[in-house]
Amino acid sequence: MTGQPKDITVTVTFATAPKPFREDFEPRTQLSVVLDAALKEFGITADGTTRYYLLHKDDEPALTVTLADLAGHAHAVHLRLRTETTQG
Repeated sequence: MTGQPKDITVTVTFATAPKPFREDFEPRTQLSVVLDAALKEFGITADGTTRYYLLHKDDEPALTVTLADLAGHAHAVHLRLRTETTQG
């Protein structure tokens, strides 16, 4: 055993996507990195009128939170991608 923390499997679901985004990340990865990867996987580009954010257990964690902080002792995290229309 090396003492190295194991990667955390992250699953992100999005209502309009045909399948979830699933990828392994290092525990120290911040949610901002996960959000960027999910947006890219789902083919979403920022248009200035929509805010994209992640939900974990019905809460919106800060994008600076790490996966280790979010997962605790778990080796997997499920997040939901949500949108909010913003006024321009």
